[in-house]
Amino acid sequence: MVTPSFDAGRELENAVRVLSARWTLALPTALAALVIAAIVFFVIGTVIVSGVAAALLGHTAAALGAVEAGATTVAIAIAAMALISTLAHAVVMAAAHDAWSGRDPDYTAAFRLALNRFPALIVVAFIIALLYAIPVVLSFVLIGIPLLFVLGYFLMYARAAIVIGGEDAVTAIGTSFRMASTYSGPSLIAFAGIIAAFIIGRIVDAATIHIPGLGLLAAFFIGGATAAYIALVEVRFYELLRNAPVTAPQQLSSSAQRE
Repeated sequence: MVTPSFDAGRELENAVRVLSARWTLALPTALAALVIAAIVFFVIGTVIVSGVAAALLGHTAAALGAVEAGATTVAIAIAAMALISTLAHAVVMAAAHDAWSGRDPDYTAAFRLALNRFPALIVVAFIIALLYAIPVVLSFVLIGIPLLFVLGYFLMYARAAIVIGGEDAVTAIGTSFRMASTYSGPSLIAFAGIIAAFIIGRIVDAATIHIPGLGLLAAFFIGGATAAYIALVEVRFYELLRNAPVTAPQQLSSSAQRE
């Protein structure tokens, strides 16, 4: 393990401050969530309702036909949702780079950069989905749950390596694994911050979702803010660890002995 010369815990606090000052970072993913909700309601919901209605009316053949006809529509809708989510997160990560540099996020430039990195992001998402397949299956017998966390830890810098570092998908995954293993101390703190933000977001979401009107708006804003915070953490730690002057513990002890 190599120890970088920065306070990882302080950087998590700084991410909260940056998000408070640049709250518009939450908008791209919040808007994406709104579009995805509309797709679920109007597209996937319509297919499901058609099939269920036909079944309730006793038209089994019609119900099966509706399901078969809607399968392609649902597949296209799911793919569209994945693409929208990926693009929105890439925009937030590019804008987060501006925010950490002390500039107001340039969303036009961030969108252009996200589009430029989009093919690599799609490839890395596909590879990550394949890597997650076995842990997801094993999760049904609880064995895979720890593997999901371990895999998430080692892959947490992959998107930043593509959006900020300009790497291809395979190289970005390798970079993420190397950073997470070489800089395990700050990386574990960063991962803990990401998991904590996700859990807090879900708790607040669950507490407000039952409030008419406000619950739906709060869900989108909280989801956007959570995604923005995670993007800020991933970008910040990726940049710090990529460029950080480091001190190996073994070298420190040798210097101390000479003194």
